[in-house]
Amino acid sequence: MTSPSEQKERIAEAMERFKTGDLDGAEELFREFLHRFAESDLADNACYNIAKIHMRRNQTMKALEWLEYLLVHYPGSDAAYFAEDEKVELLRQLGKGPAETADECYFRGKMALKEKNTDEAERIFQELLEKYPDSDLADNAHYNLAVISKQRGLFDQVRRHVDIIMTQYPDSDAAIYAPDLLEDA
Repeated sequence: MTSPSEQKERIAEAMERFKTGDLDGAEELFREFLHRFAESDLADNACYNIAKIHMRRNQTMKALEWLEYLLVHYPGSDAAYFAEDEKVELLRQLGKGPAETADECYFRGKMALKEKNTDEAERIFQELLEKYPDSDLADNAHYNLAVISKQRGLFDQVRRHVDIIMTQYPDSDAAIYAPDLLEDA
């Protein structure tokens, strides 16, 4: 049995080869690692780096296959978080991906709010709810719409958004803060 420190050394050796441009050597070491240590906490990193090697070689389809493998076999891993973004970007390059992700839409809305462009922010948050109703950011979109409605004195809309947050997303961070929006509403 190989210890976690030995596994880290093997990944580090493969990473060093990758960094120095020895893509063949790095890929071989990452594949060997996966073959021997598929259950390791570092296996997701090996998959991700094999995908990155294929990206560097402009082998988009192979990179997508490895990203998909990672997302299927190690869905809760740190590497899966990055793999999802890489996959979307590669699909965009192939003309198959979404023009924008829910995260990107949300941050456009936040930027519009920061710039005090509330009409644009409202439009963007509504767009997020329409395009990505199952997004992890839907509760935050409702929260921001409640904030905008409160600024405009539209208290019925504030209550509507707070009610949605409290009933559909009761365990979310937005549910912690949403009731405060009902003060003076």
